[in-house]
Amino acid sequence: MKSDFLPKLINNPLGDPGMMVEFLCERRALQFDLGDLSATSNSDLLKISHVFISHTHIDHFIGFDHLLRIIFGRGKTVHFFGPENFIANIEGKLAGFTWNLVDRYNESVQIEVTEVHSDRLLKARFNATDRFRKSNEREEPFLNGILVDEGKFTVYTAILEHRIPCLGFAVKEKNHLNLRKDQLKEMDYPLGPWLKTLKKCIAEGKPDGYQLQVPAGKNKKQEKTIGQLKEELVTISPGQKISYIVDTVYNESNKRNIVDLVKESDIFFCESPFLAEEETRGLERYHLTSRQAGLLAREANVKKLKVFHFSGRHAHRTEQLIQEAQEAFQGKSNEK
Repeated sequence: MKSDFLPKLINNPLGDPGMMVEFLCERRALQFDLGDLSATSNSDLLKISHVFISHTHIDHFIGFDHLLRIIFGRGKTVHFFGPENFIANIEGKLAGFTWNLVDRYNESVQIEVTEVHSDRLLKARFNATDRFRKSNEREEPFLNGILVDEGKFTVYTAILEHRIPCLGFAVKEKNHLNLRKDQLKEMDYPLGPWLKTLKKCIAEGKPDGYQLQVPAGKNKKQEKTIGQLKEELVTISPGQKISYIVDTVYNESNKRNIVDLVKESDIFFCESPFLAEEETRGLERYHLTSRQAGLLAREANVKKLKVFHFSGRHAHRTEQLIQEAQEAFQGKSNEK
């Protein structure tokens, strides 16, 4: 599979949680959770365009100050997404600093915040040159679990349970469209803007019967259907799907929401703080066990499972956590 995504955890499985998805063909990245960022280089942090926060417990959000310090004065706009009360959380963070000189800077930083509710998205802006006063408050519909839908990718979310709303995320790369240059030459199609139009029509899902004008020699054009041109000239390969689940409980409603969100993922990053024998502890703490992470991955038919966010009390049993998760994923343990 061809992919422009490079996903990676920002810390080892015992450290603060967080995942970065870099774009290989541009200086850009998506960040999921902001735990301890000390192991992440400044150059990587400066790539971040969007930040998705599952919830604002300290180990998932303590890196906000670090990120703000690095991007400040760079003229960037960074988009933040989080659960209920997230706008107030961001406002509180920003209110903890003194901003008496920021109006002297022409370029600083702008933060666009989206707060996810079951039936709507609340939005607000915090601009450094305005001393991070909250502005541009508005409300938008929340449709089909979509947070971001751009030309190259879509980010989906689901509201999960951690005694507070906690967001799970999936980022889906859109299909890759590649023109077969050998076929262009063999079929005597000229280069030109029409090829960009062809790719755009396919990306937008135009029906195969849609007619497109194609150059055919000097000052001549012919009509071809999208279906014909796809068959003749285009190779379509699926993009990658990456999912990220942390800090949530294993029960029927939650399980259904997780499976629906992460279904068919190429890589499923899933928390696994507790051993299989600690199911009661997991329920009490609203966390998953290693075995439950594997069962979720198996039911969702993901291709690869990566467990992380291990409890510090299991620092010497990390291999057991990984093994229990993989055994459940591969069907070597029976669901109770």
